[in-house]
Amino acid sequence: MAECPGVTLIPIGGVDPIILQWLKEDIPKILSLPVTDSHPLPLFSHAFRRDRNQYLADDLLANLSPIIHDKNTLSLGITDADIYTAGLNFVFGIAATGRALISTFRLRPEAYGMPPNPRVYRWRVLTEAVHECGHALGLPHCEHPGCVMFFSNSIADTDRKGPEFCFRCRRRIEWVKMGNRTDFHSSFQ
Repeated sequence: MAECPGVTLIPIGGVDPIILQWLKEDIPKILSLPVTDSHPLPLFSHAFRRDRNQYLADDLLANLSPIIHDKNTLSLGITDADIYTAGLNFVFGIAATGRALISTFRLRPEAYGMPPNPRVYRWRVLTEAVHECGHALGLPHCEHPGCVMFFSNSIADTDRKGPEFCFRCRRRIEWVKMGNRTDFHSSFQ
């Protein structure tokens, strides 16, 4: 990916507009990239797996490829559907070079029997969005549990790490945003 001029938010299915507003306000604070939004996409029925009552994240992510005409813009899909990928019961998000997808389904405190808490919900949405944008820009998972690029095996991991990069990953993301190549893998979960 050449120099990244920005992030385009793409709602998939019914996404609460407040989520898009949060991301438009918060992503630039972390990634120092402008954020715009795009026309919403439907939840594609071919991605739904009736036996699991979930959507295959890989199929939803694949639909983001033709949306953005500027190949240097990072596409971030947002859905409130429950998503999974092969080998995992669920994922908070998934990414490939230049595009990412997050699900808000398991980020709500109510999903864990807790009362609604907009502050916690916003923190989790931002954390997962920045994590998947990091992957879309070429960063791998990080071993530092306080880094946004640490793998979230549970919501507790997401809550612990937060949306900030560790020093090493911050240096990497700045390097990549300037259009430099990485030696990282091109697809991550």
